[in-house]
Amino acid sequence: MLGVLKRLVYSLLLCALSISAVAQTGLYVPSAKPVRNMQKALLNPEVFCLLLQYEAGESSYADEDLDMLDSAYRIAFDVNNPRLYTMTIESFGDSDSAVASKRAESICRYFSMRSHAQFPIRYANNPIHCSCSGDTVEVLRFEVPVSKSVYNCNQLPPDRLLFNKNISLRNTVLVTFRDNPDECVGEARGCYVPFQDSTVYGYYAWMVLSKGSIRTVLNTKDTCHGEMDIKIDDHLNHLELLDHYHLIPHRNQLLAMAGYVVIGGHWPVDADSCTMAQKDSIFLRIPVTQEQMDAKLRFYAKVRTARGMEYKALPTRKVPGKGQLALQASLNISMFDTIYIGKRLQEKELGKYFYEVDSPVEAASFKAAGKYYVASRPDKNGEPQMKKPLRALFRMVPIQQDEEGLPSKTVIPKGEEIIE
Repeated sequence: MLGVLKRLVYSLLLCALSISAVAQTGLYVPSAKPVRNMQKALLNPEVFCLLLQYEAGESSYADEDLDMLDSAYRIAFDVNNPRLYTMTIESFGDSDSAVASKRAESICRYFSMRSHAQFPIRYANNPIHCSCSGDTVEVLRFEVPVSKSVYNCNQLPPDRLLFNKNISLRNTVLVTFRDNPDECVGEARGCYVPFQDSTVYGYYAWMVLSKGSIRTVLNTKDTCHGEMDIKIDDHLNHLELLDHYHLIPHRNQLLAMAGYVVIGGHWPVDADSCTMAQKDSIFLRIPVTQEQMDAKLRFYAKVRTARGMEYKALPTRKVPGKGQLALQASLNISMFDTIYIGKRLQEKELGKYFYEVDSPVEAASFKAAGKYYVASRPDKNGEPQMKKPLRALFRMVPIQQDEEGLPSKTVIPKGEEIIE
């Protein structure tokens, strides 16, 4: 009884297939419902199909099919089409699989010949975003992924022989174009310098460069060219600073200096030529004492303004650590130069921090607000003596503690407190 029912169902399906629409060569969009505006549906569609009808026993497409082949090519291989299509070629034949196979090969050969290659080649405009130059477009060239399948219609269930539920696939070739960027050009897109989070160490200071903080190009298939070799040279020792003391250069403000860090080397981006504002995704840190923390020191870096390059205060955070205090500033590559650590003073505070002298003849003197000052004077033992407020600005620790306080590999901590 069960066998009879199966044969009855199969006969009904065959009957339904026999009254289905005969395939017509053309472009289609897979849809369970009729497509009213095919022209609009074929405007850069996510999926579309080319259906070619063949006479029984024929293995070559007819001359009148060339228009439809050309239309499919113009959609799928248009350089301005943002879709990146794969091709699935399915040939539905009778018992003679050789004929069906030749049909599939001839269709693949057509698209290869249009590409002037042994396989279909696609050129496509690929929108990318560069952290330096902004939005732009690169041209991709890639081999279109093609899969070919040959089916014997006599061995397929009836529902598999229908397209869009009512078009017979007997003696046809169905080419499906499906948007799949990952398969066309790979999942790995974009280039980054550095390619992973990195840390650069000086003697005291250290700098954390997050992935892509020097350069990022999103969605590109190209590689970021150029080598990177960044070095930091820190000057936080008070004896060295006192020998050649000066204020932080500024047009209008009086900025007491507590040290400086020089960032040098080479990197594959000229910040001066960048049209995009750079993100502050590089973190510079220095170890500090509690006295320096209480003095509310800040970082100062060169920033481009309407009047040119001048030193500006950077947002400075204090970073708690295990047995170590540190200050942190957020930078970008346009600030790679000499970065100072210091504090803004009022004119009336100069005498509180520095010793006033009569003339610039005295060693290590500097001029501020029309007067001359020195940062220290030797005591009876020849050791430099500083006023207490200035002394609090410098890193004054025993040598052993200084060595133990050198930075170790760390991650950027959360919950940092901003110094106002």
